[in-house]
Amino acid sequence: MERKFTVKTLTAKRRELWEKHHSISLDSELVEAIADKILDNENLRNEIMNNPPLLIESCFTIVDKKKRSVPFFFNEVQRDFIGKIHTQGWQKPYFILKGRQQGFTTLISALMLSFAIVKRNFSGFTLADRDDNTKAIFIDKAKFMYSSLPERLKPTEKFNSVNELFFDKLNSSWRIASATSNVGRSRTLSFIHYSEVAFFKCPLADLQKSISEAATEEALCIYETTANGYNDAKALWDSGSCYNLFYEWWRTSEYTSQEYEYLNTSDSWLKNRLKSLELRGLSKEQLSWYAKKYHSYIDKSSIKQEYPCSAEEAFLTSGECMFDKEKISNYLSSFSVKSKRGYFKYKLVPKPIFSPSGGLSAYETTIEDITFVEADDGYISIVEEPYSVQVGAVSKNKPYVIGADTAGSGEDFFSAKVIDNTCSRCVATLHIKNIDEDLFAHQLYCLGKYYLDALIGVETNFSTHPVRVLKALKYKNLYVSKAIGTYQDKPERNYGFMTTAVSRPIIVSNLVAVMRENIYLETDRETLFEMSTFIKGRNMRGEGASGTHDDLVMASAIAHFIGIDYTHSFIIIDKSNDFIKSNFSSLPLQEENYLEW
Repeated sequence: MERKFTVKTLTAKRRELWEKHHSISLDSELVEAIADKILDNENLRNEIMNNPPLLIESCFTIVDKKKRSVPFFFNEVQRDFIGKIHTQGWQKPYFILKGRQQGFTTLISALMLSFAIVKRNFSGFTLADRDDNTKAIFIDKAKFMYSSLPERLKPTEKFNSVNELFFDKLNSSWRIASATSNVGRSRTLSFIHYSEVAFFKCPLADLQKSISEAATEEALCIYETTANGYNDAKALWDSGSCYNLFYEWWRTSEYTSQEYEYLNTSDSWLKNRLKSLELRGLSKEQLSWYAKKYHSYIDKSSIKQEYPCSAEEAFLTSGECMFDKEKISNYLSSFSVKSKRGYFKYKLVPKPIFSPSGGLSAYETTIEDITFVEADDGYISIVEEPYSVQVGAVSKNKPYVIGADTAGSGEDFFSAKVIDNTCSRCVATLHIKNIDEDLFAHQLYCLGKYYLDALIGVETNFSTHPVRVLKALKYKNLYVSKAIGTYQDKPERNYGFMTTAVSRPIIVSNLVAVMRENIYLETDRETLFEMSTFIKGRNMRGEGASGTHDDLVMASAIAHFIGIDYTHSFIIIDKSNDFIKSNFSSLPLQEENYLEW
């Protein structure tokens, strides 16, 4: 009775022989025999047809990091990814965020090749960040794997060029190219690999209009990269459109060292990092490897990007960040702040205004019936509800402050941050790109009323329209700007906040100091990411790094600054006497705001 083999049985035999002899010549002989067995056995052929990646470990050969020809056996992270594909399928693209040299480019190239030599009418496409990497992937990796295969496994070639394999009898192909805006048009693709997508020079949105539109409904799409700051790749990662997979460097087994002397360090950052990694269960050998790698860099911060310990750390931009990136990274790695999302629904009610003679002279508009509507696609997130205690006719309200940043020329977002002024904690965030200025002002009005008539300071650099709308709605607690930059800080009669070359560094410096003392005061993930990419730019001006936004940072800076001169104590409202006081605050309410109640 003939012994029943599976492809996994043959792979196990190959692994056993390799571990015993480590001889590539013996391995080559065995692979020839495995290929014959597969091609001559219908059950084995069907296994491969139904699951082409089985061919990789049973027959493929690669060049390892020591430039040796070795069988392609999956390492731990490669095996994990293959498992994800089998269990999750590929209804959505995969986004692999990784450390350096974990073997994913080699794995995905092998996957592409296995499909190309097995499946009829297959069309694969690999995009690399630059020309020399297209050659490295196709010639050094793919062509070597293909040339090392037994001849019986190689389909009939129509052509075999420096950037394409085409098998005419199968009508299958695999092409590689550098990422450009129009690449891949007029093709129908079964498999797309974006290699080092975070380093692409052309906008990812342009590529999605060209090559991604050429993908079939069942196409496998894989984005794979080390991080490169806060750019299109980061936006894709955050979009929720992919299966996001982050692979820590220590999951690669060869990243170990017995050079324990590197653990004896006086570097305070490295000491803290090693301690945190030890608490995560890393071995002494893994810690030694990491310490040695850290000491090898001239720019020590490079290790956070090349060998990140969390996805958040991987995306932190290079450059001189004005906020403490380490604190932000540590906070984001365990970020668990809960919030509800939505927007305000309200009614605009026109009310007639009559002249002294009794005739109708005009209408004024009021906002009534304000309700917060929860929605997954809402642009307001609420972390903490407004706090008010009612005892008879007296209510005791927390003081809240809202800083708002308009969209300027239209490329930015409309943003607002709500601060609990008793402790400076962010309790709500508004963030939306496409909204009219008057509708933004309406949402600010509702947000201010929701948070117990919060003090609202709206940036007025590009437009005073939102402030004018709030004034027309008779919102009573609008910030009155000061002449910032002089010792006296004399009040002016201007509503809103003007961010100038003088005021900007002052409010930013204040926010940096607040966050340095307690980063946990910020409760919005997107704002923390903006802080991580807020750098010293031109003329040492604090701004978002190229390709990023800083609207939330500036809204937060305004809120924390205008809160300095606002009350920090509970506001007592005695409705029986129609009297409001700040409960003997050391910092009184703005005089005008107090008088207008």
